[in-house]
Order: sequence, then C-alpha cells, then structure tokens
Amino acid sequence: MLSFPDGFIWGVATAGHQIEGNNVFSDWYTWEHQGKVKNGDTSDIACGSWENLDRDIEAVKSLGVKAYRFSVEWARIEPKANRFEESALERYGNFCKALIENGIQPILTLNHFVLPQWFSDMGGWENRENLRYFRRFVSKIVQYMGRFIHYWVSVNEPNVYAVMSYLMGEWPPEIKDMSRAMKVLSNLLFAHGEAYDAIKEFFPTSMVGAAINMMPFFPLRKLHPGDRLVSNYLDRVYNYSYLDSLLKGKLVKPLGNGEAAPEISSKLDFIGINYYTRIFVKYSKPLPEIAVGNEFEKTEMGYEFFPQGIEDVILKAYKRYQLPIIITENGIADASDTRRWEYIEKALTGVRNAMEKGARVFGYMYWSLMDNFEWKEGYSMKFGLYETVQKTLELKPRGSVAKFGDFISKSLT
Repeated sequence: MLSFPDGFIWGVATAGHQIEGNNVFSDWYTWEHQGKVKNGDTSDIACGSWENLDRDIEAVKSLGVKAYRFSVEWARIEPKANRFEESALERYGNFCKALIENGIQPILTLNHFVLPQWFSDMGGWENRENLRYFRRFVSKIVQYMGRFIHYWVSVNEPNVYAVMSYLMGEWPPEIKDMSRAMKVLSNLLFAHGEAYDAIKEFFPTSMVGAAINMMPFFPLRKLHPGDRLVSNYLDRVYNYSYLDSLLKGKLVKPLGNGEAAPEISSKLDFIGINYYTRIFVKYSKPLPEIAVGNEFEKTEMGYEFFPQGIEDVILKAYKRYQLPIIITENGIADASDTRRWEYIEKALTGVRNAMEKGARVFGYMYWSLMDNFEWKEGYSMKFGLYETVQKTLELKPRGSVAKFGDFISKSLT
C-alpha cells in the first residue's frame, strides 16, 4: 500500500464552463452554438452546477478528499465590459465559504481557457493592452474570495490554449498562425504576472502558481537523429518555455528572443502539473508528425494508456525549477470505469516514486469530479469519478469513487 505524508492534499478538479451551464456571455458559448462541437453538443446545461452547488459539495465530501480545484468564469462575473455582476461574485464567494465549512480547501483557477465574448472581440490575449482588464477582474475576485483561498492557479494550460486556439485552430478563435500563437503564450506570461501582483497586494502569504500540461515527447524512431532532435525541441518548447520565461525573467525562444521581462521574474510559488499521456514525434517537413504510442492500449480520448509517465515528468520539472509541485489534473476518459482505478493507482505510484527520489509534491487532484462538457468532444468523453445523469443532473458514483476514497483513508494512516 502506498503511503503519503501528513498534510498531502487530496482533491478533485473541474472547470466552471464545463460544469456550470449557461455561461452565455463567453466566447466558447458563442462558438458552440455555431455547431463546432462533436454531436452538436453545447454547454447550455453542462452539469447544472451553477444551480446545484450543494450537490457538488456533497459529492466532494463523499470522496473523502480535502480539496476542490475549480475555476471562476470571467464571462459570468463581467458579462459586458465594465459591468460586474455582484450576485455572481457573491455566489462564488459563498461557495468558497461553504467548502471551507465542510472541511474542503478551495483551490481557485482564475482562467481556464474561456473568455468573455467582449474581451475576445478586443483581441483577447493577443493584445497586451487588454491585460489591464484581466488585472481588474482578478482584483474583484481577490476582494470577494481572497480570504478563503491559499492556493491560486492563474491560468490553466497556457501551452494547450496557444496550440489549440492559435496554432491548430481547433478551438475559438480558430487561428492557425505560429507567430500569433507565440504572442498569445507570451502575453499569458504577463497575465500571470498581473494576477500574481493583484493577489499578493492583499494576501502576500498566498501561494500563486500556473497549471501546465506536460507530456513526455519521444522519438518515434529511437535512433533517428531527426526524430530525436525534434522530440527534444518540442519537449523544451511545450513543457518548459513558459515556466523558463517566468523563472528567468525573460522571454525565451520561441516566446521571444530573450528580451528581459523583470515584471514577471520569479513570480511563481509552485508548479501545477496536468498530466495525461505521452507523445511520439517523427521528423518531417514542413512540420514534424505527431503520433500516439502503440506499446499500450488507447484510452477513449485516443491517448496512450501511460499513467506511469507522470514520474519522469515530475522529476524533470523539479530538477529544473526546484519548486514545490501539485498535480492539478490527472485522469482518464473511461465510461465503463473498468480502467480508471488502474490508471489512478499507477499514476499515484509514479507520484510517490518521484517523491521518494526527492521531488517535493504536496498534492494530487483527479480530473474530474464528474463527467462534464469536454470542450470540442462535448459530452462524449467521461472523465468523471461521478457519472452525470443529464436528464436529472444526478451525480451517480462510479466504482472508482469507493476505491479512491478507500485509498486516501488508508494512505494517511
């Protein structure tokens, strides 16, 4: 039986847009209603969490975890530029208070991909001048919720957002332009810096980090020099360029040409790692080929079933940055729940191995609490420990709920 130290934070994670429903003033809501999502799905209902916050708290409590990572929706709080909905702010604040009253620590994400439509219309993260609006939004959140929050995640997976929205063009605003993608990723560094300063101004002892999706990149042909070169390059750019820039206080390539950025330097208290799988790459022109590994079976999401890779990801990140790490996301799409616990247990074995080798890991958040609106995949992907029954909005525990809860209770004894 794996054991974890006292104080290790066990939790689950979600994102507001994916579970709340009716986030009608957001760029994603607009995009979904253009028929862009699998099966024509929209987030109109999602999981109905906005009207069922007590239900969600009970589901978290039943798991036996002590933390809940969730996000606030900017478009719900500021639906039109300069118009703040105090009722939404109060609802989020009361939710944080209720979590704490129930023995659950809120871990708050400030931006999880989704933007207000008005902000997107202004150029979104492409325009550095727009960051003042994000700073103002964060200041509002701090005002209403800051006293409840110790761990803050400024932006979720800025690397994924830049790739999916501005490089591959598969998410709104559907841009396919490398230079614009890198500009967005660069500006998200400064967005993090603005959030960091806004939080620390009032709560200097709070811990502020960013959640980065990390994937090991391997050469498809192990001895091919081109494949090895490309895999090493993508590993550096995708996994580390954002964090390197923050810690070094300069825009490393390809986010910039090394220009100094003292306003973001070392503004990072911890690293959030989101891990799901690994990727193989093959050298080709004009772009390298990306492949899913064939050594292990595929998950329903099409990822290779490779939870054990989390160990090396943690060790490399810790060696590189020497900062405390929390696993902010880790999970599997598994409607039948036949492989979920195996995936979790192997991942946790990797986490514990990394800790025994010296990495400072202080928590683990499973993704996700419930089946939700999985972005372009709509409702087709079932990551939840709880099944979301769409017709009734009931959260129905899968078998992994009991296994996860039992594991947590035994690991802490």
